[in-house]
Amino acid sequence: MVRGLKKKKKRKWLALIFLLVLLGFLIFGFFKIFRSVGKSLWDGKSQFNLVINSQPVMVVSFDYPEKNVNLLLIPDGTFVEAIHGYGPYRIESLYKLGKIKDQGGDLLTGSLQEYFGLNLEGYLTGDKYQPDKMKIKNFLLNQFFNALRGRGKTNLSRWDLLRIWWQAKKIREDKIIVVDLAQTSASQEVELPDGSMAMKIEPERLTRIISQFFIDEELKKEDLTVAVLNKTEHLGLANNASKIIDNIGGRVVQVGSLHDQTETNESCEIKSEKKYKNSYTVNKLKQIFDCHWSEGEENKQRARILLLVGEAYWAKLNLP
Repeated sequence: MVRGLKKKKKRKWLALIFLLVLLGFLIFGFFKIFRSVGKSLWDGKSQFNLVINSQPVMVVSFDYPEKNVNLLLIPDGTFVEAIHGYGPYRIESLYKLGKIKDQGGDLLTGSLQEYFGLNLEGYLTGDKYQPDKMKIKNFLLNQFFNALRGRGKTNLSRWDLLRIWWQAKKIREDKIIVVDLAQTSASQEVELPDGSMAMKIEPERLTRIISQFFIDEELKKEDLTVAVLNKTEHLGLANNASKIIDNIGGRVVQVGSLHDQTETNESCEIKSEKKYKNSYTVNKLKQIFDCHWSEGEENKQRARILLLVGEAYWAKLNLP
């Protein structure tokens, strides 16, 4: 009887230890999920653009409300102007340059964002795409699943990867539009002084392609007018920002410089009436340009929303 009681007591202790270990795993798991959600770049409901550093490099736009995907293939050998003043580089070398400069995929996404005039929120490294061996949908699903397993590099959280993979899985193959720049009039093969061949992109034709396939329908539907003003002495900053807004479906009605020298010129600001504070347009601009919102009158600029870009945006683009 005593031996039976001891066995029973031992089983209770083992059960308690098992429950404590299980509870520890659950707490750890919830903590990891909580951290992943906190680092999320996608809100789970709006359009989301990212770069896949594969061969060729791909710019992918998930239009969640419309349940479709637009994908731009950028051929190897395409020269792109790298941000931070590094000059022109072949598209396939940008990510490697970023690794050397300890900037990871930020150099790749930032350079493509400015070159193509398209906001890019995320990146991941991927495999070589072979269209004769795999459908594009399966290729994309594999890239997100591999990143979810920790293969390759990405700035997306596991929560982002899981949701994008799940949503992409539900998109029909015929809802994926693939645009190969090498097959468009925007791309032209040229010979370099050393005799090697490269791809040159014609900016105006490229802009027409981007504005045709990468429109954010929610932004376009809201149709809030935007004025973009440069708070710095650096020329062209407002034009760069306005091109991105135009290309994704925003309505820019004024581009210029801010003459009020009392304004701080460091950070990006968005000003509007309070009723537009939580609008889709304001939230999208905050996300793209890393701005803070404040209440202000927009009548002087003939726009509902005023975007003021400052030194921080210039530093992101140009300073080494």
